[in-house]
Amino acid sequence: MDRRPDPDPRETFLVERYWPGVDLAVLRDVLPRLEAAARAMTAEGSPVEHVGSILMPVDQVVFSLIAARDEGLVRQLNERAELPADRIAAAIALLADPAAGTERGGE
Repeated sequence: MDRRPDPDPRETFLVERYWPGVDLAVLRDVLPRLEAAARAMTAEGSPVEHVGSILMPVDQVVFSLIAARDEGLVRQLNERAELPADRIAAAIALLADPAAGTERGGE
């Protein structure tokens, strides 16, 4: 079976944010900026998606998973949202598929 090439191939990137003072309330307050910036960039022709974020309150760290064509778009997303981004690295996400009870992930 032939697979058609994806017209918008995207990778996933992990954004590490070392963020003194961050807590759940702060993160919930700022994530809408990230979502709004992603929607705006997508509407402008640069598709990006905030897949999700994880807060580690004791370590004052937030990890965000972003889908985009390249690291530059991920950096631009964080700049537009005015969020810190200490490190951006390509990542392979293996996400649970609740309907199938299995993992699904990228290569």
